[in-house]
Amino acid sequence: MRRMSRQTNANRRGLVPVVVLVMVALLSLLAASYTFLVRSNLQEAIAGHERFQARMAAEGGIQKAILILREAKNDPSVWYDNPAQFAGQIVYQMTRSKKDDTETDATEAAAAVAPVLPTWRFNIVAPNHDVPGTVRYGVTDECARLNLNMATEDQLRRLFEVAIPQDMQSPVDLSVLIDSLMDWRTSGGAPRPNGAKDDYYQALDPPYKCKQAPFSTVEELLLVRGFTAWTLFGEDYNRNGLLDPNEDDGDASFPPDDGDGALFAGIAPFLTLWSQEMNVSKDGRQKINLNMQNAQQLQDQLSTEFSPAIVSYVAQVRGGGMQFNSIMNLLPAPTPEEQARDNPPPEEKSPASQPATSQSTSGPTFKKPKRGDLVSSDQAQLQDGSQNPPATSQPVFSDLTPTPPPGTLEDLPLILDRLTVQQTPLLTGRINVVTAPREVLATLVDLRDEEITAIAAARAQLAPEDRSTAAWLLTQSVIGMTRFRQIFDKITTKATVFRLESVGYADHVGVVERL
Repeated sequence: MRRMSRQTNANRRGLVPVVVLVMVALLSLLAASYTFLVRSNLQEAIAGHERFQARMAAEGGIQKAILILREAKNDPSVWYDNPAQFAGQIVYQMTRSKKDDTETDATEAAAAVAPVLPTWRFNIVAPNHDVPGTVRYGVTDECARLNLNMATEDQLRRLFEVAIPQDMQSPVDLSVLIDSLMDWRTSGGAPRPNGAKDDYYQALDPPYKCKQAPFSTVEELLLVRGFTAWTLFGEDYNRNGLLDPNEDDGDASFPPDDGDGALFAGIAPFLTLWSQEMNVSKDGRQKINLNMQNAQQLQDQLSTEFSPAIVSYVAQVRGGGMQFNSIMNLLPAPTPEEQARDNPPPEEKSPASQPATSQSTSGPTFKKPKRGDLVSSDQAQLQDGSQNPPATSQPVFSDLTPTPPPGTLEDLPLILDRLTVQQTPLLTGRINVVTAPREVLATLVDLRDEEITAIAAARAQLAPEDRSTAAWLLTQSVIGMTRFRQIFDKITTKATVFRLESVGYADHVGVVERL
């Protein structure tokens, strides 16, 4: 019995180390798990803090852009592409303490190879349509885009022809897009010949109704018959205006693309709902209305800024019971010979004669063939006999009085800046000839391709003081007087609404926030 008791005690003593080892292992695992949890939570907190800092850096970029626009919104040279103000701008940078200034040479040498000081920055970026595949550092005005709710059929057709690449192997009828778009934004129960109303949309799964009202967003086009994500956004699914690796690898990864090394960004970058400007001078003053009822007040206001000859001519017109239909009535109208020269008969073009190369810098951009594309306007007219033919008649300009008006090209910048014939405080749908890409300039259907090329070339050399009005189109002989009068009420050099993309980032971590 004594021997058995001693054996039992020995067994118990042998079990204790095992139990202790198991407990130590369990406690070690518990401690390791707790440490991992703490470290994970700490890293999560640090990451959240860094993302918040990056977002605040991006917010800082927005506030900087607002400040610049408040001071110089009528000067595109300040905000359109200005790396000095919008590229890599520091929002916050940690500085070395005073103690660091007294460190030894050895410590300073070690600091020289240490990571950079924590620095938070922002970039204000936008696609550079003049140099595809690059970005510019600046803001985009909405008048650089075509207003989706105000565009005519001719404007839409021209934009789609120029902006969407052609492909005759899998054609999409252009008339379907245009008629369906017009049906969506206008009331009425009967669809256009190639359009769609409730009968078409109610047959879809899920069914919905035709809006029959103006668009609320550009993305709303995805609900319209014929429009797809490819038509609207092309290969640029993250909408950054750059050709990213996954957008140039064919079918290897999303999104679908053809891997041709060129970015098709769709039509969305050229459309807006917010192209508007205040009907005021570049310094914010109310413009002088040539048709105001108080003739004495009109004469007093004109006398402070314009020559006696112009003041006298305005008094002559208004005193004769007439009104100005345009401020261009202050300049002599082009002669019939000049108007005939500036408006030659349009040349008929066959689909084969349309340019097919992409990235041209000499005129409207024509992309090279890609899949899923559109039929040219000539083919659409052949396929659809109801297609409205382009207008062939041109307006004829004449003076209001037998005596030619006294205004000259030297007076034109002041005339465009200070005078108006419209009471409305807000002008909508005009296209900014200083900032609009060639695809949008092409929607000024009165312009020929060579004139669009001339405008794009001339505006790149403009001095800042010339950008405030469209007078440079005439003073620099970019286009003729007849053509200027044709597009005068459709163009602008100002804007009230802007869009911007702000990217906040840091030098010391790889966190990026895009607003």
